[in-house]
Amino acid sequence: MFKRDLLRSILSLGLAWLGLEPIAKATPTEEPLPLLVLVEPVPPFSYPDSNGRPVGYAVELMEEMLRRCGLQHRIEFNSWARIYQRAQSQSRALVISMARLPERETQFHWIGPTAARRVYLYRLKSRPDVQANTLEAAKAYKTAVVREDAAERTLMAHGFELGTHLDRSPDHAAMLRKLFIQRVELIAANSTVAAAVMEKLGYDFKQIEPVVKLSEISLYMALSRIEGNQTLYVQLQLAWDSMRRDGTVAAIAARHPYVTLD
Repeated sequence: MFKRDLLRSILSLGLAWLGLEPIAKATPTEEPLPLLVLVEPVPPFSYPDSNGRPVGYAVELMEEMLRRCGLQHRIEFNSWARIYQRAQSQSRALVISMARLPERETQFHWIGPTAARRVYLYRLKSRPDVQANTLEAAKAYKTAVVREDAAERTLMAHGFELGTHLDRSPDHAAMLRKLFIQRVELIAANSTVAAAVMEKLGYDFKQIEPVVKLSEISLYMALSRIEGNQTLYVQLQLAWDSMRRDGTVAAIAARHPYVTLD
C-alpha cells in the first residue's frame, strides 16, 4: 500500500511539473490495458528479425522504458499511413518513432528526443544528369516519397504536388526500388533509414548521393493525446528521463551504427 501511494505521489508531482491535471484516484479493481505499440518496418529503428520478432533501436528503447514502468504491451506492425491514423484515434497507443512537426504538436504527448533525423533528396550516383541542387530545380523530376511521411508533407508545403512531382510508396523499401529501376529520379529519405534499408536490400549506400537537404528535425516516441492518457504519459516520461540520466539511451544507440542522437 505504501509503495502504491508513493508512486501516486511521484506521478502527481510529475503531472504538476508538466502542467497537466492531477491524477484521479483509481479503484482497487482497475487493471491497465496493455499499450498498443504501433511499429513501422523501418530499419534500423524497428523491423522484424528472421523469426518475425520486433527488433531495432526504437524497439529496444521502448521495451526498456515499459519495463521500468511495469507496463504490458502488444506490438503491431503496419504502414506509416495506418499507424498515423490509429495513433490519433486510439487510447493507449504508442508510436515509437515519429518526427515532431509543428502541425503534430498538439496531437500527441512527446517522449524524447530519441534520434536525429536528417532528410535529403537523393539521386543515383550514376545519374549526374539529374540536376536538382535546389527544391525548385527538383520539381523538374519525379520524387518518390513514403505515403503520409513527414518528408512528403514538407515537399508539399514547398509546392510539390502528388502525381505531378511526387510518387507515393507504402514504405522505404518500395521507394528505394523505384529509384534503382529508374521509375523515379529522386527519393526523399532520412539518411539513417536509407543506409539501413539499402543494406537490408543488398544495395551499397554509396550508390546514391544527396543533392539537396530537405529538413533536419528530431525523432520522438509519440503517445496518443486522448483523455485519460495523462497519467500514462507521466509514467513514460519519468522512465525515459531515468534512461537518459543513467546512460541507457546512449548505450542502446551505440549498438546501432547508423543511429545518431544529435
